[in-house]
Amino acid sequence: METNMKHCKLPGIPVVRIVPGSIADAKGIKRGDQLLSINGIRPRDLIEYRYLITEENVKLKIHQPDGQVAALEITKDCDTDLGIVFLEDCFDGIKRCHNKCVFCFIDQLPSSLRSSLYVKDDDYRLSFIHGNFITLTNLSEGEITRIMNLKLSPLYLSVHTTDPVLRGSMMGRKGPAPVLDLISCFAKKGITMHIQVVLCPGWNDGKVLERTIEDLAAFWPQVASVGVVPVGLTKFRQGLPILRGITMPESRKIINKVNSLQETFRQRNGVSFVYLGDEFYLKARQPFPSSESYDGFPQLENGIGMGRLFYDDFRKIRPSLPARLRQTRQLSIVTSRAGASVLLPVVRRLRLIKNLDLKLISIPNTFFGPRITVTGLITGQDLLWGLKSSKGEDVLVPRILLRRGTSLFLDGLTVAEVERRCKCSIHLLDTTAPALVECILKLGGDRL
Repeated sequence: METNMKHCKLPGIPVVRIVPGSIADAKGIKRGDQLLSINGIRPRDLIEYRYLITEENVKLKIHQPDGQVAALEITKDCDTDLGIVFLEDCFDGIKRCHNKCVFCFIDQLPSSLRSSLYVKDDDYRLSFIHGNFITLTNLSEGEITRIMNLKLSPLYLSVHTTDPVLRGSMMGRKGPAPVLDLISCFAKKGITMHIQVVLCPGWNDGKVLERTIEDLAAFWPQVASVGVVPVGLTKFRQGLPILRGITMPESRKIINKVNSLQETFRQRNGVSFVYLGDEFYLKARQPFPSSESYDGFPQLENGIGMGRLFYDDFRKIRPSLPARLRQTRQLSIVTSRAGASVLLPVVRRLRLIKNLDLKLISIPNTFFGPRITVTGLITGQDLLWGLKSSKGEDVLVPRILLRRGTSLFLDGLTVAEVERRCKCSIHLLDTTAPALVECILKLGGDRL
Protein backbone atom coordinates (compact mmCIF):
# COMPACT_ATOMS: atom_id res chain seq x y z
CA MET A 1 0.00 0.00 0.00
CA GLU A 2 1.43 3.36 -1.03
CA THR A 3 0.66 6.01 1.63
CA ASN A 4 0.56 9.78 1.27
CA MET A 5 1.19 11.48 4.63
CA LYS A 6 -0.83 14.56 3.72
CA HIS A 7 -4.03 14.98 5.68
CA CYS A 8 -7.33 15.08 3.87
CA LYS A 9 -9.34 18.27 4.39
CA LEU A 10 -12.31 17.26 2.24
CA PRO A 11 -15.07 15.04 3.64
CA GLY A 12 -15.04 11.51 2.35
CA ILE A 13 -17.68 8.83 1.94
CA PRO A 14 -17.89 6.70 5.12
CA VAL A 15 -17.24 2.97 4.78
CA VAL A 16 -19.44 0.90 7.13
CA ARG A 17 -18.51 -2.60 6.05
CA ILE A 18 -16.05 -4.54 3.92
CA VAL A 19 -17.13 -7.82 2.31
CA PRO A 20 -14.83 -10.57 3.60
CA GLY A 21 -12.54 -11.94 0.90
CA SER A 22 -13.22 -9.02 -1.46
CA ILE A 23 -10.68 -6.82 -3.26
CA ALA A 24 -11.19 -4.09 -0.66
CA ASP A 25 -10.50 -6.61 2.10
CA ALA A 26 -7.29 -7.72 0.40
CA LYS A 27 -6.18 -4.09 -0.03
CA GLY A 28 -6.61 -3.36 3.65
CA ILE A 29 -9.60 -1.02 3.42
CA LYS A 30 -11.49 -1.10 6.70
CA ARG A 31 -14.67 0.04 8.34
CA GLY A 32 -14.22 3.67 9.41
CA ASP A 33 -12.19 4.60 6.34
CA GLN A 34 -13.55 7.19 3.93
CA LEU A 35 -13.48 7.00 0.15
CA LEU A 36 -12.19 10.25 -1.34
CA SER A 37 -12.07 9.50 -5.06
CA ILE A 38 -12.08 6.90 -7.82
CA ASN A 39 -9.76 7.72 -10.72
CA GLY A 40 -9.74 11.31 -9.49
CA ILE A 41 -13.54 11.61 -9.28
CA ARG A 42 -15.52 11.86 -6.07
CA PRO A 43 -18.74 9.91 -6.81
CA ARG A 44 -21.92 11.74 -5.88
CA ASP A 45 -23.90 8.55 -5.22
CA LEU A 46 -23.92 4.76 -5.41
CA ILE A 47 -24.94 4.92 -9.08
CA GLU A 48 -21.83 6.88 -10.08
CA TYR A 49 -19.67 4.71 -7.80
CA ARG A 50 -20.84 1.55 -9.56
CA TYR A 51 -20.17 3.15 -12.94
CA LEU A 52 -16.65 4.26 -11.98
CA ILE A 53 -15.57 0.86 -10.64
CA THR A 54 -16.43 -0.86 -13.93
CA GLU A 55 -13.00 0.25 -15.16
CA GLU A 56 -10.39 -2.51 -15.23
CA ASN A 57 -7.77 -0.19 -13.74
CA VAL A 58 -9.06 1.67 -10.69
CA LYS A 59 -7.19 4.18 -8.54
CA LEU A 60 -8.66 4.84 -5.12
CA LYS A 61 -7.84 7.46 -2.53
CA ILE A 62 -8.83 6.42 0.97
CA HIS A 63 -8.85 8.70 4.01
CA GLN A 64 -7.95 6.68 7.08
CA PRO A 65 -9.04 7.42 10.67
CA ASP A 66 -5.49 8.49 11.63
CA GLY A 67 -5.63 11.27 9.03
CA GLN A 68 -3.46 9.65 6.38
CA VAL A 69 -4.54 9.29 2.75
CA ALA A 70 -3.80 5.95 1.10
CA ALA A 71 -3.49 5.73 -2.69
CA LEU A 72 -4.44 2.29 -4.02
CA GLU A 73 -4.10 0.93 -7.54
CA ILE A 74 -6.36 -2.01 -8.45
CA THR A 75 -6.46 -4.14 -11.59
CA LYS A 76 -9.57 -6.29 -11.94
CA ASP A 77 -12.26 -7.57 -14.30
CA CYS A 78 -14.76 -4.90 -15.30
CA ASP A 79 -17.69 -6.66 -13.62
CA THR A 80 -15.92 -7.40 -10.32
CA ASP A 81 -17.19 -5.47 -7.30
CA LEU A 82 -14.73 -3.98 -4.82
CA GLY A 83 -16.66 -5.15 -1.76
CA ILE A 84 -17.12 -1.74 -0.12
CA VAL A 85 -20.42 -0.99 1.67
CA PHE A 86 -21.27 2.63 2.39
CA LEU A 87 -23.41 4.27 5.05
CA GLU A 88 -25.69 6.00 2.53
CA ASP A 89 -26.57 5.55 -1.14
CA CYS A 90 -26.65 9.30 -1.88
CA PHE A 91 -23.19 10.58 -0.97
CA ASP A 92 -24.13 14.23 -1.52
CA GLY A 93 -27.27 14.03 0.61
CA ILE A 94 -30.84 12.92 -0.04
CA LYS A 95 -32.98 15.15 -2.21
CA ARG A 96 -35.91 16.28 -0.07
CA CYS A 97 -39.55 16.60 -1.06
CA HIS A 98 -40.97 20.12 -0.92
CA ASN A 99 -44.57 19.12 -1.61
CA LYS A 100 -47.33 19.25 0.99
CA CYS A 101 -49.41 16.34 -0.25
CA VAL A 102 -52.84 16.18 1.35
CA PHE A 103 -52.32 12.49 2.13
CA CYS A 104 -48.63 12.60 3.17
CA PHE A 105 -48.12 10.02 5.90
CA ILE A 106 -45.11 11.84 7.36
CA ASP A 107 -47.27 14.90 8.05
CA GLN A 108 -49.56 12.59 10.05
CA LEU A 109 -46.86 11.47 12.48
CA PRO A 110 -46.70 12.63 16.10
CA SER A 111 -43.69 14.68 17.16
CA SER A 112 -42.29 12.04 19.52
CA LEU A 113 -40.76 9.59 17.01
CA ARG A 114 -37.11 9.25 15.96
CA SER A 115 -35.89 12.01 13.67
CA SER A 116 -35.19 9.76 10.66
CA LEU A 117 -38.93 9.08 10.26
CA TYR A 118 -39.61 12.73 9.41
CA VAL A 119 -37.30 12.82 6.39
CA LYS A 120 -39.30 13.33 3.20
CA ASP A 121 -37.21 12.03 0.33
CA ASP A 122 -38.04 12.59 -3.31
CA ASP A 123 -34.77 11.33 -4.73
CA TYR A 124 -34.70 9.69 -8.16
CA ARG A 125 -31.60 7.71 -7.15
CA LEU A 126 -33.45 5.99 -4.31
CA SER A 127 -36.25 5.25 -6.76
CA PHE A 128 -33.82 3.48 -9.07
CA ILE A 129 -31.82 1.73 -6.31
CA HIS A 130 -34.56 0.79 -3.84
CA GLY A 131 -37.89 1.29 -5.59
CA ASN A 132 -38.92 4.39 -3.60
CA PHE A 133 -41.78 6.29 -5.21
CA ILE A 134 -40.97 9.83 -6.36
CA THR A 135 -43.17 12.65 -7.66
CA LEU A 136 -40.81 14.08 -10.34
CA THR A 137 -41.77 17.57 -9.10
CA ASN A 138 -38.45 18.18 -7.34
CA LEU A 139 -36.16 17.35 -10.25
CA SER A 140 -33.77 19.87 -11.81
CA GLU A 141 -33.12 19.95 -15.54
CA GLY A 142 -29.70 18.46 -14.91
CA GLU A 143 -31.19 15.55 -12.98
CA ILE A 144 -33.75 14.87 -15.70
CA THR A 145 -30.93 14.83 -18.27
CA ARG A 146 -28.90 12.45 -16.09
CA ILE A 147 -31.83 10.04 -15.73
CA MET A 148 -32.26 9.91 -19.49
CA ASN A 149 -28.55 9.76 -20.34
CA LEU A 150 -27.94 6.90 -17.89
CA LYS A 151 -31.31 5.34 -18.73
CA LEU A 152 -32.01 4.72 -15.05
CA SER A 153 -34.63 2.01 -15.16
CA PRO A 154 -36.94 1.06 -13.62
CA LEU A 155 -38.25 4.15 -11.85
CA TYR A 156 -41.16 4.22 -9.41
CA LEU A 157 -43.38 7.27 -9.76
CA SER A 158 -46.12 8.76 -7.58
CA VAL A 159 -48.66 10.17 -10.01
CA HIS A 160 -52.04 10.01 -8.20
CA THR A 161 -53.78 11.77 -11.08
CA THR A 162 -52.82 12.90 -14.56
CA ASP A 163 -55.00 16.02 -14.27
CA PRO A 164 -52.32 18.75 -13.81
CA VAL A 165 -54.49 21.10 -11.76
CA LEU A 166 -55.84 18.39 -9.46
CA ARG A 167 -52.38 16.87 -9.09
CA GLY A 168 -50.96 20.22 -8.07
CA SER A 169 -53.74 20.64 -5.55
CA MET A 170 -53.25 17.14 -4.09
CA MET A 171 -49.54 17.82 -3.77
CA GLY A 172 -50.08 21.14 -2.02
CA ARG A 173 -48.41 23.16 -4.76
CA LYS A 174 -49.30 26.70 -5.79
CA GLY A 175 -49.91 25.74 -9.38
CA PRO A 176 -50.45 22.74 -11.68
CA ALA A 177 -48.17 19.69 -11.49
CA PRO A 178 -48.16 18.14 -14.97
CA VAL A 179 -46.54 14.73 -15.31
CA LEU A 180 -47.40 13.18 -18.68
CA ASP A 181 -44.84 15.14 -20.71
CA LEU A 182 -41.97 13.91 -18.53
CA ILE A 183 -43.31 10.36 -18.56
CA SER A 184 -43.40 10.62 -22.34
CA CYS A 185 -39.74 11.74 -22.44
CA PHE A 186 -38.68 8.85 -20.22
CA ALA A 187 -40.72 6.40 -22.28
CA LYS A 188 -38.99 7.52 -25.48
CA LYS A 189 -35.65 6.75 -23.83
CA GLY A 190 -36.84 3.23 -23.06
CA ILE A 191 -37.07 3.79 -19.30
CA THR A 192 -39.46 1.42 -17.52
CA MET A 193 -41.81 3.06 -15.00
CA HIS A 194 -44.09 1.71 -12.30
CA ILE A 195 -46.80 4.11 -11.17
CA GLN A 196 -48.47 4.59 -7.79
CA VAL A 197 -51.88 6.14 -7.23
CA VAL A 198 -52.83 6.88 -3.63
CA LEU A 199 -56.61 6.85 -3.80
CA CYS A 200 -58.34 9.58 -1.78
CA PRO A 201 -62.15 9.28 -1.91
CA GLY A 202 -63.71 12.44 -3.30
CA TRP A 203 -60.44 13.59 -4.85
CA ASN A 204 -58.98 11.23 -7.45
CA ASP A 205 -61.47 8.34 -7.58
CA GLY A 206 -64.32 7.65 -10.01
CA LYS A 207 -63.93 9.14 -13.49
CA VAL A 208 -60.67 10.83 -12.47
CA LEU A 209 -59.12 7.46 -11.67
CA GLU A 210 -60.35 5.95 -14.93
CA ARG A 211 -58.87 8.83 -16.90
CA THR A 212 -55.56 8.52 -15.04
CA ILE A 213 -55.30 4.81 -15.82
CA GLU A 214 -56.17 5.30 -19.49
CA ASP A 215 -53.66 8.18 -19.85
CA LEU A 216 -50.89 6.06 -18.36
CA ALA A 217 -51.82 3.00 -20.42
CA ALA A 218 -50.94 4.97 -23.54
CA PHE A 219 -47.28 4.60 -22.56
CA TRP A 220 -47.29 0.84 -22.12
CA PRO A 221 -44.93 -1.07 -22.06
CA GLN A 222 -42.60 1.67 -20.75
CA VAL A 223 -45.24 2.37 -18.11
CA ALA A 224 -45.32 -1.26 -17.01
CA SER A 225 -47.79 -1.13 -14.13
CA VAL A 226 -50.16 1.12 -12.22
CA GLY A 227 -50.74 0.30 -8.56
CA VAL A 228 -53.72 1.80 -6.74
CA VAL A 229 -53.52 1.86 -2.94
CA PRO A 230 -55.97 3.41 -0.44
CA VAL A 231 -54.98 6.48 1.55
CA GLY A 232 -53.69 5.78 5.05
CA LEU A 233 -55.06 8.07 7.76
CA THR A 234 -53.70 8.36 11.30
CA LYS A 235 -55.30 10.09 14.27
CA PHE A 236 -52.70 12.88 14.03
CA ARG A 237 -54.32 14.95 11.25
CA GLN A 238 -54.95 18.16 13.14
CA GLY A 239 -54.67 21.14 10.79
CA LEU A 240 -54.47 18.95 7.66
CA PRO A 241 -57.00 18.75 4.79
CA ILE A 242 -60.09 16.69 5.52
CA LEU A 243 -59.82 13.18 4.11
CA ARG A 244 -61.74 10.00 4.73
CA GLY A 245 -61.04 6.33 4.22
CA ILE A 246 -62.61 4.18 1.56
CA THR A 247 -65.83 2.33 2.38
CA MET A 248 -66.84 -1.25 1.65
CA PRO A 249 -69.28 -0.28 -1.16
CA GLU A 250 -66.62 1.96 -2.72
CA SER A 251 -64.05 -0.83 -2.54
CA ARG A 252 -66.41 -3.21 -4.31
CA LYS A 253 -67.16 -0.62 -6.97
CA ILE A 254 -63.46 0.02 -7.61
CA ILE A 255 -62.73 -3.72 -7.77
CA ASN A 256 -65.48 -4.20 -10.36
CA LYS A 257 -64.19 -1.30 -12.44
CA VAL A 258 -60.58 -2.44 -12.27
CA ASN A 259 -61.60 -5.99 -13.17
CA SER A 260 -63.20 -4.59 -16.32
CA LEU A 261 -60.12 -2.51 -17.16
CA GLN A 262 -57.82 -5.47 -16.54
CA GLU A 263 -59.81 -7.60 -18.96
CA THR A 264 -59.45 -4.91 -21.61
CA PHE A 265 -55.71 -4.53 -21.03
CA ARG A 266 -55.13 -8.28 -21.07
CA GLN A 267 -56.86 -8.52 -24.43
CA ARG A 268 -54.87 -5.57 -25.72
CA ASN A 269 -51.40 -6.13 -24.19
CA GLY A 270 -51.46 -9.52 -22.47
CA VAL A 271 -51.12 -8.11 -18.93
CA SER A 272 -53.54 -6.68 -16.37
CA PHE A 273 -51.50 -3.43 -16.20
CA VAL A 274 -53.47 -1.95 -13.26
CA TYR A 275 -53.44 -3.61 -9.84
CA LEU A 276 -55.20 -2.90 -6.55
CA GLY A 277 -53.69 -2.92 -3.08
CA ASP A 278 -54.67 -5.86 -0.88
CA GLU A 279 -56.65 -3.54 1.43
CA PHE A 280 -59.36 -3.08 -1.22
CA TYR A 281 -60.14 -6.80 -1.25
CA LEU A 282 -59.99 -7.06 2.53
CA LYS A 283 -62.31 -4.06 2.93
CA ALA A 284 -64.72 -5.47 0.32
CA ARG A 285 -64.49 -8.95 1.88
CA GLN A 286 -63.66 -10.41 -1.49
CA PRO A 287 -60.97 -12.97 -2.39
CA PHE A 288 -57.66 -11.87 -3.82
CA PRO A 289 -57.25 -12.27 -7.59
CA SER A 290 -55.32 -15.24 -8.97
CA SER A 291 -51.54 -15.15 -9.19
CA GLU A 292 -51.76 -14.92 -12.97
CA SER A 293 -53.66 -11.64 -12.62
CA TYR A 294 -50.64 -10.03 -10.95
CA ASP A 295 -48.25 -10.71 -13.87
CA GLY A 296 -45.21 -11.46 -11.74
CA PHE A 297 -46.18 -9.08 -8.88
CA PRO A 298 -44.50 -5.88 -10.16
CA GLN A 299 -45.61 -3.86 -7.12
CA LEU A 300 -45.32 -6.39 -4.32
CA GLU A 301 -43.34 -3.98 -2.13
CA ASN A 302 -46.25 -1.56 -2.45
CA GLY A 303 -48.53 -4.06 -0.70
CA ILE A 304 -50.07 -5.29 -3.93
CA GLY A 305 -50.41 -9.06 -4.17
CA MET A 306 -48.81 -9.97 -0.84
CA GLY A 307 -51.92 -11.83 0.35
CA ARG A 308 -52.19 -13.89 -2.83
CA LEU A 309 -48.49 -14.74 -2.77
CA PHE A 310 -48.75 -15.78 0.89
CA TYR A 311 -51.60 -18.18 0.12
CA ASP A 312 -49.87 -19.61 -2.94
CA ASP A 313 -46.66 -20.25 -1.01
CA PHE A 314 -48.56 -21.90 1.82
CA ARG A 315 -50.45 -24.12 -0.62
CA LYS A 316 -47.12 -25.41 -1.97
CA ILE A 317 -45.79 -26.42 1.45
CA ARG A 318 -49.08 -27.62 2.94
CA PRO A 319 -48.64 -31.25 1.79
CA SER A 320 -45.32 -31.49 3.64
CA LEU A 321 -46.69 -30.29 7.00
CA PRO A 322 -46.22 -32.84 9.79
CA ALA A 323 -49.20 -34.47 11.51
CA ARG A 324 -47.74 -33.58 14.90
CA LEU A 325 -44.87 -31.73 16.54
CA ARG A 326 -42.26 -33.63 18.48
CA GLN A 327 -42.63 -31.18 21.35
CA THR A 328 -45.84 -29.63 22.64
CA ARG A 329 -45.67 -25.87 21.98
CA GLN A 330 -47.95 -22.96 22.70
CA LEU A 331 -47.24 -20.13 20.27
CA SER A 332 -48.83 -16.78 19.49
CA ILE A 333 -48.71 -14.94 16.16
CA VAL A 334 -48.89 -11.14 16.31
CA THR A 335 -50.53 -9.27 13.46
CA SER A 336 -52.82 -6.37 12.65
CA ARG A 337 -56.53 -6.37 11.93
CA ALA A 338 -55.91 -6.62 8.19
CA GLY A 339 -53.18 -9.20 8.72
CA ALA A 340 -55.49 -11.36 10.82
CA SER A 341 -57.95 -11.54 7.92
CA VAL A 342 -55.20 -12.97 5.72
CA LEU A 343 -53.68 -15.28 8.32
CA LEU A 344 -56.85 -16.84 9.73
CA PRO A 345 -57.33 -19.56 7.03
CA VAL A 346 -53.65 -20.53 7.33
CA VAL A 347 -53.79 -20.60 11.14
CA ARG A 348 -56.86 -22.85 11.03
CA ARG A 349 -54.90 -25.37 8.95
CA LEU A 350 -51.83 -25.16 11.20
CA ARG A 351 -54.00 -25.81 14.25
CA LEU A 352 -54.67 -29.30 12.87
CA ILE A 353 -51.07 -30.19 13.72
CA LYS A 354 -51.13 -32.12 16.98
CA ASN A 355 -49.11 -30.78 19.92
CA LEU A 356 -49.39 -27.27 18.48
CA ASP A 357 -51.46 -24.70 20.38
CA LEU A 358 -51.46 -21.72 18.02
CA LYS A 359 -53.03 -18.39 18.95
CA LEU A 360 -53.63 -15.48 16.57
CA ILE A 361 -53.38 -12.07 18.25
CA SER A 362 -54.93 -9.25 16.22
CA ILE A 363 -53.59 -5.99 17.67
CA PRO A 364 -55.50 -2.74 17.00
CA ASN A 365 -53.30 0.23 16.22
CA THR A 366 -53.67 2.29 19.38
CA PHE A 367 -50.67 4.44 18.43
CA PHE A 368 -51.64 5.72 14.98
CA GLY A 369 -55.35 5.14 15.38
CA PRO A 370 -57.96 2.54 14.35
CA ARG A 371 -57.98 3.57 10.68
CA ILE A 372 -54.44 2.15 10.33
CA THR A 373 -54.89 -1.60 9.91
CA VAL A 374 -51.68 -2.77 8.19
CA THR A 375 -49.20 -4.92 10.09
CA GLY A 376 -46.09 -2.93 9.24
CA LEU A 377 -47.25 0.08 11.28
CA ILE A 378 -47.73 -1.74 14.58
CA THR A 379 -45.54 -0.03 17.19
CA GLY A 380 -43.83 -1.22 20.33
CA GLN A 381 -46.52 0.48 22.39
CA ASP A 382 -49.19 -1.44 20.48
CA LEU A 383 -47.37 -4.66 21.34
CA LEU A 384 -47.25 -3.72 25.02
CA TRP A 385 -51.03 -3.41 24.94
CA GLY A 386 -51.66 -6.49 22.79
CA LEU A 387 -49.29 -8.78 24.70
CA LYS A 388 -50.32 -7.82 28.22
CA SER A 389 -51.77 -11.31 28.69
CA SER A 390 -48.86 -13.18 27.05
CA LYS A 391 -46.61 -13.62 30.06
CA GLY A 392 -44.28 -16.57 29.59
CA GLU A 393 -45.39 -17.19 25.99
CA ASP A 394 -43.42 -17.55 22.76
CA VAL A 395 -44.61 -14.81 20.41
CA LEU A 396 -43.96 -14.67 16.66
CA VAL A 397 -43.52 -11.07 15.50
CA PRO A 398 -43.12 -9.94 11.85
CA ARG A 399 -39.70 -8.46 11.21
CA ILE A 400 -41.23 -5.63 9.16
CA LEU A 401 -42.25 -3.95 12.42
CA LEU A 402 -38.59 -3.06 12.97
CA ARG A 403 -36.38 -0.49 11.37
CA ARG A 404 -34.17 -2.36 8.89
CA GLY A 405 -30.99 -3.65 10.49
CA THR A 406 -32.03 -2.69 14.03
CA SER A 407 -34.16 -3.98 16.91
CA LEU A 408 -36.16 -0.71 17.04
CA PHE A 409 -39.90 -0.43 16.54
CA LEU A 410 -41.36 2.71 14.96
CA ASP A 411 -41.84 4.42 18.31
CA GLY A 412 -38.27 3.72 19.45
CA LEU A 413 -39.00 0.81 21.79
CA THR A 414 -36.68 -2.18 21.38
CA VAL A 415 -37.48 -5.87 21.09
CA ALA A 416 -35.67 -6.50 24.38
CA GLU A 417 -37.71 -3.84 26.14
CA VAL A 418 -41.01 -5.25 24.92
CA GLU A 419 -39.91 -8.74 25.97
CA ARG A 420 -38.93 -7.49 29.41
CA ARG A 421 -42.12 -5.53 30.03
CA CYS A 422 -44.43 -8.23 28.67
CA LYS A 423 -42.38 -11.07 30.16
CA CYS A 424 -42.57 -13.03 26.90
CA SER A 425 -40.10 -14.38 24.32
CA ILE A 426 -40.25 -12.71 20.90
CA HIS A 427 -39.23 -14.62 17.75
CA LEU A 428 -38.77 -12.43 14.65
CA LEU A 429 -39.70 -13.79 11.23
CA ASP A 430 -40.25 -12.61 7.68
CA THR A 431 -43.81 -12.16 6.41
CA THR A 432 -43.85 -15.20 4.16
CA ALA A 433 -45.63 -18.52 4.53
CA PRO A 434 -42.38 -20.58 4.45
CA ALA A 435 -40.85 -18.36 7.16
CA LEU A 436 -43.93 -18.74 9.37
CA VAL A 437 -44.07 -22.53 9.02
CA GLU A 438 -40.31 -22.95 9.43
CA CYS A 439 -40.36 -20.92 12.66
CA ILE A 440 -43.26 -22.93 14.10
CA LEU A 441 -41.70 -26.28 13.23
CA LYS A 442 -38.29 -25.27 14.53
CA LEU A 443 -39.76 -24.26 17.89
CA GLY A 444 -41.64 -27.54 17.90
CA GLY A 445 -38.51 -29.60 17.29
CA ASP A 446 -39.33 -30.36 13.64
CA ARG A 447 -38.08 -29.31 10.22
CA LEU A 448 -39.99 -28.64 7.01
